[in-house]
Amino acid sequence: MTTSATHHDAGRAAAGPGRGPGRFTLMFALTRAELRLTFRRKGVTAVALLLPMMLVGISYLGQRPETAVQWGATLGVYFMYALMMTPYMSTATQLSARRDTLVFKRLRTTELDGAELISASLLAIAVLGLIQMVLMLAVFLATGAPLPQNPFLVLLGVGLGLVLALVLATFVVAVTGNHERVMFTMMPLLILAVIGAQLLDYRIEAVAWASMLIPLVPAADLIAKGWGGPGAGLETLPVPLSPVAADILLLVGWTVVAILVARRTWRWEPRS
Repeated sequence: MTTSATHHDAGRAAAGPGRGPGRFTLMFALTRAELRLTFRRKGVTAVALLLPMMLVGISYLGQRPETAVQWGATLGVYFMYALMMTPYMSTATQLSARRDTLVFKRLRTTELDGAELISASLLAIAVLGLIQMVLMLAVFLATGAPLPQNPFLVLLGVGLGLVLALVLATFVVAVTGNHERVMFTMMPLLILAVIGAQLLDYRIEAVAWASMLIPLVPAADLIAKGWGGPGAGLETLPVPLSPVAADILLLVGWTVVAILVARRTWRWEPRS
C-alpha cells in the first residue's frame, strides 16, 4: 500500500473504535451486501449449485470408485476442484473488479480498515463455498459414497483449503495490475493444482512428493485420508513426518506466505 494510505489507516486507528455502529457490525453488513450481490451473479450461483451434480456425473462416466480408498482419492480431488472454482476463481474476479472500480477505495472512508474490507468480501465467498461443500457432501452420500472414516480430517482439509483458496485469490489480485489480467494470472496455479492432485498416488514417489508442494494439493490429500483412511492419497514422505502433519504444515505455511506477500503488494487502484 502507499505511504499516504498507511498514514490514513494509522490516523483512523488512533481515532479509536468507538465511532458508529462498530467495526464488526459494519463488516457483517458489508458481508451481507456482498452475499446479495454474489447471488445475483447467475453464473457464480449456477456453478456453486450445479458443480456437485456435474462431478457426480463425471464419476459415473468413468470407472466408479468401489473401495473406501478409491472413494477417498476421488473425492479429495473433486473437493479440491470445487475449492479452485468457487473460492479461488470467484474471489479473484470479484476482488479485482471491486478494486478496479474503486469500490474498496471509497469504502476506506468508513470505520473499517483495509484488511477488514477485504475480509468482509472474503467471508461472503466463504459462505458460498461452504454451501457448495455441503451440497457436494449430500449429493455424493446420496449416490453411494461411503461415510468418511475420519470426519475431522475431512473438515480440516475443507477448512484449511477454503482459507488458503481465498488468500491465494487475494494474493493473485495483489500482484496483478488490473482486472483484465487476473484471468491469466490465476490460471498457472489452477492448472498446477489440477495436475498435482492427480499425482498424489503416482507410482514414482518423487513425483508424488513434488506434487505435495503445490498449494491446495495438501487439502486434497487430507480430504482423501479423512474419507478413505490412511491408504488414500500420499502414503510416505522422504522426511520423518507423517503425510497428515505435512499436509497441515504446508497448508498453513502457504497461507502465511500468501498473506504476507498480499499485504506488501496490495494497491487500492488498478495499475497499468
